[in-house]
Amino acid sequence: MHAGDLPGPKRPAKRKVREPGEGSSLTGRTLRIIDANANRAREGLRVVEEIMRFLLEEPELTRRLKNARHCVSVIVEACRLGPAVLLSSRASGTDLGRTPAFDLAKGRRGFEDTVLANMRRAQESLRVLEELGRLFDRKAADRFKALRFALYALEQDAFRALERRAW
Repeated sequence: MHAGDLPGPKRPAKRKVREPGEGSSLTGRTLRIIDANANRAREGLRVVEEIMRFLLEEPELTRRLKNARHCVSVIVEACRLGPAVLLSSRASGTDLGRTPAFDLAKGRRGFEDTVLANMRRAQESLRVLEELGRLFDRKAADRFKALRFALYALEQDAFRALERRAW
């Protein structure tokens, strides 16, 4: 399955927002992990999307990446974890990952490294969301897994597009 094969993002019907801990094992810290990984997946996909759109001018890959990025939001929202719930759990000011010690981007040598790093970032984040989803929403876990596998194929297609370019 490719991200482009997934149905376009459909916004879930408005439902009552699930509060942390209401009918699930979600706590503020768990919500923080979900928020961080949903953001990380979207950010990684956005970086690759911009490279495909503006640098390589690959409309089909751009569309598939954009669709995948939107699917992350749709799956999270379908769990009744809207922005207000996730934002209330965010603690960016105390996040250990914001320090320079966690910055691994310094060793990147080109667009190939950037695409690889950001696709892996998105895939790993989806794996975290999949595993946590098993605790509170099996359907969401299955959708995160399907999207993760779609990204593996999308990663190959993005690299083929990069290989067609002579830098």
